[in-house]
Amino acid sequence: MTTVDAIAIATSRLEQLERAWNQADGAAFGAAFSADTDFVDIRGGHHRGVAAVAHGHQALFDSLYAGSTIRYELESARVAAPGCVIGVATATLDNPSGPMQGIKRSRLTVAITEQDGNWSLTALHNTLVQGG
Repeated sequence: MTTVDAIAIATSRLEQLERAWNQADGAAFGAAFSADTDFVDIRGGHHRGVAAVAHGHQALFDSLYAGSTIRYELESARVAAPGCVIGVATATLDNPSGPMQGIKRSRLTVAITEQDGNWSLTALHNTLVQGG
């Protein structure tokens, strides 16, 4: 696998997340992840498994982040080992109303792994960019 392949894989998964977020679809958001995923959210909460990610995001889409949109931009991606891509990306969240109103930026690290020809997020760690 080449760096170009790694970039394509990471970009594809981030596009999947972005579409799901912008459609406020928790199940579609969770579908980007492996069954045994580890997701560390922007506040340091640790969520394990697709159901936790999907349900947790749907709850956010229905409350604090209702009507919000997100844009992910891949900064880098590399092959860490056969069947494993590590990516770093930025996220720009635009929330039009409520207690989380405004534009927030974060940086995330993702581990994307291949199983039976399918690539999914095995780990995601999201960190708020202060002042950004």
